[in-house]
This record gives sequence, C-alpha cells and structure tokens, in this order.
Amino acid sequence: MEHRFENFGGIIASDKPPFLAFVDRDYMRSLGLDSPRHWDSADGSIGVLSAPTEVHFAATNKCNASCKHCYMASGSRLEHELTIEEFKKALDVLAELKVFHIALGGGEALLREDFFEIAEYAREKGLVPNLTTSGINVNPVNSEKMKILGQVNISIDGVGSDYAIYRGVDYFETVDKAFDLLAQQNIPVGINCVIGSANFDLLESVFAYAAKKNVNEIEFLRYKPSGRGTEAFDKYRLTGEQNIELIPLLKSLSEKYQLTSKVDCSFIPMICWHQPPIDELYGMAAYGCEAGNILLGITSDGRVSGCSFLPETNLNVFELRDPSVRRTEFATFFDWTKNAPMPCRDCRYLEICKGGCHAVAKFVTGSFANPDPDCPAVAKYNQKGTVS
Repeated sequence: MEHRFENFGGIIASDKPPFLAFVDRDYMRSLGLDSPRHWDSADGSIGVLSAPTEVHFAATNKCNASCKHCYMASGSRLEHELTIEEFKKALDVLAELKVFHIALGGGEALLREDFFEIAEYAREKGLVPNLTTSGINVNPVNSEKMKILGQVNISIDGVGSDYAIYRGVDYFETVDKAFDLLAQQNIPVGINCVIGSANFDLLESVFAYAAKKNVNEIEFLRYKPSGRGTEAFDKYRLTGEQNIELIPLLKSLSEKYQLTSKVDCSFIPMICWHQPPIDELYGMAAYGCEAGNILLGITSDGRVSGCSFLPETNLNVFELRDPSVRRTEFATFFDWTKNAPMPCRDCRYLEICKGGCHAVAKFVTGSFANPDPDCPAVAKYNQKGTVS
C-alpha cells in the first residue's frame, strides 16, 4: 500500500484492490505512519494538496481516429513531443511528488512505439499506469502486454450503428473485438462514454453492452468545448432538462444492470441539484473543479494544464518539482470559492462543487471566474435572478 502525507493526514492507495482514500492524522498514526513535519499546524483542512493524485498524460498527439469531439484535437504528432528519455525524466518528477496514478492517453497512446516501455517505467517508479484508448489499435499482440496496466478504458459513445454519433466514423466492430481480447487476458476494462444531447436517450444501450462485456465500470464524461469539441458544442451540449434528468437516470440504470457508473467532475453541479447529503458527497470523495490540485493535465510535449480540458499554461512538467509553481499558476481555481459570485456564493455545496466546470464557463461566458452556466441552479438564477 502506497501513502503520501498531507496537512490533514494523508492519502493511502492500493492497487489490489484498487482504491484511493483521504484519511485524517489519527488514521495515519493507526497505520504506524507519523509525520510531525507535515502536521506541525492545527489546520486539518484539505485545501491545496502537496501534489495531484492523478495526472492525465498524453503519450502522443498522434491519432488515427480523428473524432469530431476530440478534446485534444488530436491527429498529428506535436513538433516537440517528449522523447523516451524525456518522458522517463517527467515520470521521475511525478514519482518524486508521489503522484499515484498516470492516465496515459493521447491522441492514441498505442501508436507510440515505446508505449509499453513508458508503462513499465511508470510501474518501476511506483506509479500506476492506466490507459485510455479508442480501442481500434488493440490487437492480440499488444493486448497481452497490457497486463502491465492498472486498467484500460475504451471510449465508446454508442453501441452498433450509434457508435459514430459524434465520431463520424464507425469502428464499432473493431472496438467490440478489443473488449474481447482484453477479457481473454483478464485485464480490467472500463468504458469512457461522452454524454451529449445526441446520445442522451441511448445510454441504456451502453449499460446493456457494458454488462454483456463484463466491464468494471462506465465513466461518463460531459461533452465539453475543448479541442474539436468546440465546433459543435452548442449543438451537442446537454439541454437544461437533460442536466436535471441525468443523475437519476444513471442511478436507475446502474441499479438495473448492477454496474458501477461514475461521472467526471464537471457533472457535480448536476448531482448537487438533487440535494444529496453533504457528508455523503465527502464520503464518496465527490468534488467539482480541482484543476491543478487533485488533477493535472500534461500534453505530449510536456506542457501543463489544470486538467485535460483547460488551455495549456507556460508551465512544463519539469518545473513541477517546485511546489510553489502550481500554487501560482492555478491560483484562479484554487481561490475561486473565496470570491464566488452569486448564486454559488450562497450555495451550501460551494466548497464541494467550486463553481462547476470552468472550461465550460470560459467558453460560454468568456471568463473562468464565472460559474458553470449549465448548472441547473445557475441556469435558474440567470433566468429568474433567484437561487433556491
């Protein structure tokens, strides 16, 4: 079991069974772990972590899928993509910071010839490498090598003829075989599914397919205005009614098919709209925008962003050794709740939600400082000038 000390106590992580838990100082002590250096103040709040827990690292920008909603606008290699030596040095930095998980993606990570060397090196450094892939490059040879990975998530947004609903091309038959190949190797597999208005009414078919393929979980991602996704965002963003209906729908389908379903942090406003107990949200480690804090995005040429859907900064991965650079670079997000506008300022979920998705806010309103305009409470406030 891996661990990392934090001001509030620490974070413990396990690969088998997989889990990540934030625990207080007393719990850390019960494990025989003590850190006066980290616990020399009375402040036990979580706040800004010493490092992210998970980094989404693009192995390459090269991709042979060319999906119309690709948040990275992938296609060709970037001019200065990290060499294998540079990539390993970047992993050294993340290991020194005690990052727990590396989500390797792209582009299409499997198009990088040294991908498995990267994954093996991550394991050597104590990092759990996971893979997000289109699935079209999974074959009998490389599927066996994927045992080095913690989990493989294959991206599908629809089943059968609905597969191409956002992608524009139909690789469903190829992707279907990829699930079978990974199952034959007993590799944990999940599904990544982007939800937009075009496939909202098709979600049950994704659950039924996932149950048939015995996947570990489905992670639902919001259609976001990032990369090529900006071109049709207004067309495919969820409607106000769909934003309200989404969480009860996923709960119902999860129970019906006995499947774990997750949503990305951009859906937290939709969860909060249904007034769940705050203690339960904390217990489930639910959080809204944690750009640069819990999460970090890194492009294949080493540029850092708060998350994969936010613009890259001038910061590069090798500068992360200095703990002050994150605090400076991502201050807008870290300090957002201190200056939250209405209706967020009066919302009891403020400290959890943190204003929803600021990538959406920036695209729609022109400013990261504004709350997520697709939050049902924000939409209601903007319409009526009131908050419930």
